[in-house]
Amino acid sequence: MRRFPFLYPLLSRFIGLFAARFTVGVTGVIFNERGEILLLEHVFRGRHPWGLPGGWVGRHERPQDALRRELMEEVGLSVRVGPPLLVDLGDLPGHLETAFLCQVEGEVGPLSNEILAARWVPPERLPEGLKPLEREMVDRALRLRQCWCGDAPPPNGG
Repeated sequence: MRRFPFLYPLLSRFIGLFAARFTVGVTGVIFNERGEILLLEHVFRGRHPWGLPGGWVGRHERPQDALRRELMEEVGLSVRVGPPLLVDLGDLPGHLETAFLCQVEGEVGPLSNEILAARWVPPERLPEGLKPLEREMVDRALRLRQCWCGDAPPPNGG
């Protein structure tokens, strides 16, 4: 490439034809001051209507920023995004799911048309119908929260 730098853009495009492509989702495990977790009843989730908040990451958008945006759009909520909990293949083919530990910074506001209800739930009273990947996210969040000193989440880049 040093001898023929003009080939790099061509090589990049060629590799792009065969490289894996993923959609990216983002999920937040959000705790309030009482240690409860925010669950949302989603309109578009048939078998598992109750779940953690999140959404799709847009093109050129950081996952942390996408999570903040989704929460503001869906439930009018501001959060402090903490460290990542999980990056794994999601339920959909070609979908990568990311999850973050979060701390609430405001109150739930008006719900969007995508959300039927919002509620804070103690971790020991999570509904049975929670998706297995979301349950894993919560388990990881609970373990990581035990390491926190004080009320503020550990620094991460969010």
